[in-house]
Amino acid sequence: MRFAIDQTGGYVDALMLSRGRVKPFAPFVCPECGERVIVKQGARRRLHFAHVHPCGRGESTGHHEDKWGVRQWLQTQGYTVEQEVVIGTRRADLIATRCVERIVVEIQASSLSVESYGERTQYYTEHGLDVLWLASGLEPSAWPSLQPWMRHELFRRHGLLVPWKQALYRFIGFPTSVRRGVGHWEPVSSFSSSPFESYYRFDAQQWVQLVRRRRMTPPYPTPHYRKLVLNRLYPLGMLPSLLPSYCYLPLSSLWGIHVHPFMFQTVLYLNRRDCPGDSVSWSIEKTCRQFDVTPTSDFLQAFEVQWRQLLNVFDVTEAVRDWHVPKTLDTALLHDFRYFQGFQRFMAKSYTN
Repeated sequence: MRFAIDQTGGYVDALMLSRGRVKPFAPFVCPECGERVIVKQGARRRLHFAHVHPCGRGESTGHHEDKWGVRQWLQTQGYTVEQEVVIGTRRADLIATRCVERIVVEIQASSLSVESYGERTQYYTEHGLDVLWLASGLEPSAWPSLQPWMRHELFRRHGLLVPWKQALYRFIGFPTSVRRGVGHWEPVSSFSSSPFESYYRFDAQQWVQLVRRRRMTPPYPTPHYRKLVLNRLYPLGMLPSLLPSYCYLPLSSLWGIHVHPFMFQTVLYLNRRDCPGDSVSWSIEKTCRQFDVTPTSDFLQAFEVQWRQLLNVFDVTEAVRDWHVPKTLDTALLHDFRYFQGFQRFMAKSYTN
């Protein structure tokens, strides 16, 4: 074993040790199980740590460091932390307990399928445990690249936690493509997050620039895009760059499906325009099916509520035929700027009140 924790609580790399430097750092404990380990060196192996009885799993250096850093952070917050806890057929990275609160903390460094994420989350929930998924190795950048399971965690908990330099950061924002998002990183002081947090921190200028690029560089017309959008827009005499501003609403609930957010809203707009008598819930479900997505009941409900709320803030109804359709690109850009600047002012005012 290469890594251990020394008497000061710091990480020690066996490759950086020598026999003469062992004593000042001893005793050592395993970062996985907390049991004492010893320093060994065989005839064919360099200096390394070893258990009297083997314990942990093979994991990367970064994962070990993040796990130890998260454990220390939890302890500073008053949690009692257990590591590598077996729960039925699963082994949890950490279990944090404070008063009656008991949380499973999974620090995910490798890729994870959405199915596995959902199955493991449900498993812990059925055992009466809340679970937090932390994205190990994800740097807090302005435009983070997110795996599908991370999108689902953002949808479920309204934010994504990332261990970074002995601290925890939360990403809060909106999806801008199937892989990236835009938003804010903030240091974590608690695990709770408001579903409205991303709106209180909404950056109108940033969002308007996103919409501007979308209008000026429409997506390449793949067969799927042509079928869902172009073949339906052109008979209306409408260009993709001249869609109503309300087709570009910032919707955090769209983290729940792996579809481009502007594409989804465009197809929803066309479905509502073609069949105004349909219920909103059916229009949303039909849009999901056209993207070959099987939505959960949670997503359908959350998206409908959020979509209606935003339309209400913008003072329009779900009767999309009444939406203002710009005639020129300049007019469209002007409307985007005016609407989203007004939205930012509204959210800032409601937050201060």
